[in-house]
Amino acid sequence: MPHELIASYLKLPVFLLVASRLGGLIMFQPVLGALSVPANIRVMLVLGLAALVTPFVDLPADAPTALAELVLAMGREMLIGILVGLAVWLCFLGLQMAGQLIAQESGLAMGQIADPASGIQQTVLSSFYVNFCVAVYLIVGGHRAVLRACLDTFDSIPLLGDRSIVAGATELLLDAFALGAAVAIRVAAPAVITLFMVNIALGFLSRTVPTINIATVGFSMKALIGFLIMAISLPTAMDAFTGALENVVGWLGDLTGA
Repeated sequence: MPHELIASYLKLPVFLLVASRLGGLIMFQPVLGALSVPANIRVMLVLGLAALVTPFVDLPADAPTALAELVLAMGREMLIGILVGLAVWLCFLGLQMAGQLIAQESGLAMGQIADPASGIQQTVLSSFYVNFCVAVYLIVGGHRAVLRACLDTFDSIPLLGDRSIVAGATELLLDAFALGAAVAIRVAAPAVITLFMVNIALGFLSRTVPTINIATVGFSMKALIGFLIMAISLPTAMDAFTGALENVVGWLGDLTGA
């Protein structure tokens, strides 16, 4: 019994470092990091995963002994987990931007709802795209791929080791942000271009037939056309989203060497 207690105390710093890295992932993971998931569930998940991983992770030779050093080391490990989760979250941000662009062009931006997952107000179209892609994300196993990428970092990046990842992390986040913007453009382009052409047609119609109330007719017509184009282009939007996920996971593998 005393030997088991001593072994447990020796593993406690490793457990805290592992939990910090996994905690950073869970905080910014697109699904589990949502505010709609209770905090106690996220804490239990982090502690459970850390308890499973800790026996397979060795304590570094230069492990911190003072409390302040341990806290700094936990912060650095948390940044690695945040990097993995944030890079994937930027793909969902691209979909949210696409919904906002379509809503503004179709005149539906005034109708906003409080999103329970993020705690902010967003348009109905943004919420639709994000929630639909959450389902696609779970169906294609994105949550497993992201968790696997984080767990693989314990083999490729030992605890308190390889500080060069910080330099590549900035470049990866910039690439992920650019990829999210590209997803937003690819998803919103069909509806935005079509609605722009509708605005031009309504402008000509208002000049040729001044008696028609263009404001009333145009609002209903643009909303209907916007929904129709969204339905037609939804498979293409999902292809753009899943392709972006594959790219991000590949970049994470290249960065971490997993």
